[in-house]
Amino acid sequence: MNTRSHSILFITLAAFCSMASMRISDPLLPVISAEFKIPTGSASAIVGAFAIAYGFSQFLFGPMADRLGKLYVIGWALFLSVLANIGVALSTDFDAIVWWRGVSGATTAGVVPLAMAWVGETVPYEERQPTLARFLFGVLGGTIGGQILGGLCADSSNWRIGFYGIAALYLASLVLLMASGSAKRAVRPADSGNTLGSQRHFRNVLSQRWSQFILFVVGVEGFLFYGAVVFIPAYLHLELRLSLTVAGVLMSGFGLGGLLYAGTARRMLARLGETGLVKGGGLFLGSSFMLLLVTGHWVFPAIAIFIMGLGLYMLHNTLQTHATQMTPESRGTAVSLFACSLFLGQSLGVSGAGWLIDRIGFVPLFWISATGLPLLAFWLSHYLKSHPVNQP
Repeated sequence: MNTRSHSILFITLAAFCSMASMRISDPLLPVISAEFKIPTGSASAIVGAFAIAYGFSQFLFGPMADRLGKLYVIGWALFLSVLANIGVALSTDFDAIVWWRGVSGATTAGVVPLAMAWVGETVPYEERQPTLARFLFGVLGGTIGGQILGGLCADSSNWRIGFYGIAALYLASLVLLMASGSAKRAVRPADSGNTLGSQRHFRNVLSQRWSQFILFVVGVEGFLFYGAVVFIPAYLHLELRLSLTVAGVLMSGFGLGGLLYAGTARRMLARLGETGLVKGGGLFLGSSFMLLLVTGHWVFPAIAIFIMGLGLYMLHNTLQTHATQMTPESRGTAVSLFACSLFLGQSLGVSGAGWLIDRIGFVPLFWISATGLPLLAFWLSHYLKSHPVNQP
């Protein structure tokens, strides 16, 4: 196995840790709500703090990676994520948990976006979408593992143990990355890391209309999708009376749907093209949120969540691919701003959804996503037809 293959393997493991850290909190909302005697919507502050910090940290990680090297910065992000998750596990009051979840979001922010940027920098464009799809195995494995681990911890006597487990996984991925010898500091021209250099990278990205469009679309995607999906475990537990462990297992179907996409991405792309993937993803997302509202048996939400995972990655993987090629000369900053838009959209969505749920319940929230996501997908597909890919 060559050095690049080794590096892809290790960043995939790091991505697993990143997504497990992100999604472990979703099934914990009802138990944290009960422990600290606060509404479920208020408990979602542990999700919102993570997302906000994740988004704003991209302004630091993107230019830093373009200066120092992407794998080098990922190594430091892994080390700091070990400490942040231990901080969550040791916290005994809600405000401290929220604060450490924010720190965890800030440190985790340097993993997946920079790994994507590194793939964009080292993998030819014609192989990039399939490579990113394989990288999704780590992302989706973490999504599945985080949801299941969160559900198990929620039903156990000590939910904090899950964060110790996440810290241990981060440490293992850091050791493996360092052992590969690929996380070395890059050599850059003397002025590349100064303020003007960083500003140049941001201008390169934000001055282009296509970049502005992609950043806006992914922000809306984060608002409409993640603002709702965070509350699905609470919905399954509070409305459908399923245990949090079962809710976590059902949520793992989201990752399985994504894995189906990752395993068939090359064939789907060849048959449907980018516009077909985006339209199909939007239709799957809309139908999945409507199916989620069908009650009577756990099989309906199980199918809905699986379709949701397939639909999201058909849409989002296409956006990811364009993000890696928006501005090749500032790729780290471009992908970091992409992640920033996604997670700022998510944080706004979670805050708005929490407010909505505490007042009128889950159903209106899911209907908003069921109608908004297909409209967004078809709008994006319209512009993809007329926009040639900016290949190197």
